[in-house]
Amino acid sequence: MLTTQQLRQVAARSGTRDIGNIEIDVILTHLLQLLHEKGLTEHLAFKGGTMLRKMVFGPRGRLSTDLDFTRRTDLALDDLMLMLLDALDRPYHGLEFRYDRVRDWYLTDEGCAANPVCSHAHNLHGVKIKLQISTREKPIMPVVAQAQLPQDYLRLLPFAPADIPCLALEEVIAEKVRAASQRSKIRDLHDLSELAGRPFNRDLVRGLSVLKLWTSGGPGLNFDAFRQSIEGGADYDVGDLRNLLRKDQTPDLPTMIRRVAEGFQFLGMLNEPERALTADRSQRLRSEAQTLQQILTSRA
Repeated sequence: MLTTQQLRQVAARSGTRDIGNIEIDVILTHLLQLLHEKGLTEHLAFKGGTMLRKMVFGPRGRLSTDLDFTRRTDLALDDLMLMLLDALDRPYHGLEFRYDRVRDWYLTDEGCAANPVCSHAHNLHGVKIKLQISTREKPIMPVVAQAQLPQDYLRLLPFAPADIPCLALEEVIAEKVRAASQRSKIRDLHDLSELAGRPFNRDLVRGLSVLKLWTSGGPGLNFDAFRQSIEGGADYDVGDLRNLLRKDQTPDLPTMIRRVAEGFQFLGMLNEPERALTADRSQRLRSEAQTLQQILTSRA
């Protein structure tokens, strides 16, 4: 693990607001490497905000304090939980792991999680990190191992960061669309705003979003409702987002809302199969969902 002096130097060079943000990012990099070395990533696909920072946005992406994965094999959930606990059972390159509460690791009907406190010689109190593995659904698109984007501190690590199997970018975006359709969080808004101007397959994201929301069993993809949710988010905490960005980045809420509302208009251009699934609140159109999934995967 990096020393306090090294963390301060990296924070100063990168313009990070808080040395703690650099510490968390370094810890997350160690944890990814540990899961890779222990064979867990053979069964997982990396996704979520940390995946976007490390594989898509780079160091200008917002900090995320979680590691989120989807199970992509048929490994039993109990075995997956045991592998995760075993990986965190001993020190790793100066990091030690402990659990402050009995419920800091657990199984649910939709996955498993561990929330270890990660401590080291320069921070004995430690930092709690959330590792979550979803078994609710397998990846739709092919999973591809991706290299982590360059960061200032990588050269200081005692290992070369491994390529990590990830959800396809379009599927990560579709999961962000699903999340933003079901909740109001400024982190989702920021990520979608940053993604809005990037090149990706819009038709593929729309189809995947339809499937993701159909699988959830709630309201289907509705761009008007999505836009209203984005524009009317009463729970947006700009201060929380500011703390996750660099000093030279200032959150502009109206601009983020506009970029998402304009950049994701393609979500409203549903074709006939997508409209049918969007209206299927009872999930009766299983064969139609399977057909749409086959069409989408053929575009990979």
